[in-house]
Amino acid sequence: MSIDKKCQGCGVKLQTSDITKLGYVLDMNHDLCKDCFNLKHYHKVKDGIDTASMPVIEENALVVYVLSVNHISERLKYRLDRHFYGSEFILVINHIDTLEQSVNLNRMIHKLREETNRLQMKWLDIVPVSAKTGKYVNELIETLAYFQRNRNIYLVGYQNSGKSTLFQKIAQTNNIDVSVLAGKKPGLTQDLFDIPFGTKKLFDTPGIYLEGSIAEYYPFEIYKDLIVEQKIKPTIFQLNESQSVIIGAQAIFSFLKGGFKGISFHFNKSVSLHRTKYENAYELFDKHKGSLFKPYNETHTYVKQTFKLNQDTKYEITISDIGVIHIKGDAIIEMYYLKGLRLTLTESLY
Repeated sequence: MSIDKKCQGCGVKLQTSDITKLGYVLDMNHDLCKDCFNLKHYHKVKDGIDTASMPVIEENALVVYVLSVNHISERLKYRLDRHFYGSEFILVINHIDTLEQSVNLNRMIHKLREETNRLQMKWLDIVPVSAKTGKYVNELIETLAYFQRNRNIYLVGYQNSGKSTLFQKIAQTNNIDVSVLAGKKPGLTQDLFDIPFGTKKLFDTPGIYLEGSIAEYYPFEIYKDLIVEQKIKPTIFQLNESQSVIIGAQAIFSFLKGGFKGISFHFNKSVSLHRTKYENAYELFDKHKGSLFKPYNETHTYVKQTFKLNQDTKYEITISDIGVIHIKGDAIIEMYYLKGLRLTLTESLY
């Protein structure tokens, strides 16, 4: 007789037949699968990424789109109004604790509203939060209660957007115990978790896969130190034309034309930043990759791309989950980076 039981940490169906597959336990007396047990007790995770797609939810729900500051350049990748028929939407900007205090959140929210209005999208509200510290979580709970209107609420977002941490924080604020686990590994949540909320329920859903994550290139013990999850003090380089900044072994930023500019690099201290002349950059990188410039894997390949930036526009270049470069046009820049690594160039929101 089979027992249909789910892991209390990630929601995957537990099984005893294959140790290499998700949900493995020695026996059905366990409440956590092998991977969640190792995460909870030893802070170890299994490498690899689950390429989950958009979650399936009921119609006419209240959808809370949890968007990390790290993924804000990918905010329009999916039109949620076309995926979740009849639903209404609240946008939550998470990880605001990683931003500098000088960042004007009201300005960011205003620009987001202008952008989505042009696209005829509508947010019931836009709420900045830090799920990690709890900042503005009470305000979010009040917003959810106001707009719930006898509907179930679903937290939806990319992997590593902080949905499960936010779910935990909301549950904690409402004095509810939950077992769902959260961490830096993308795709930890495998199934729906729910808690009572108002007249219905609040659901945590599996994260949506976003290609080009740094987790696709390195094992967990390496990439966990590269992901931005704390406040970053930017490094500002005053660059002349034909100067480059080597960003670990992940990328080279080259400032080809544009006079003399101050350019800010928002990366954590685990990512080395090295300024050099453009004419020396690639030779220097090849000579020292794996030693001065790391982490490096000799199987990785790189691609090169050139961008022309318009005058009087402030841009942000987002390199996967590991950092952001802010630069104001008029300029021509060149990016050399890991092939397949997510790199986006957008107008800056802050």
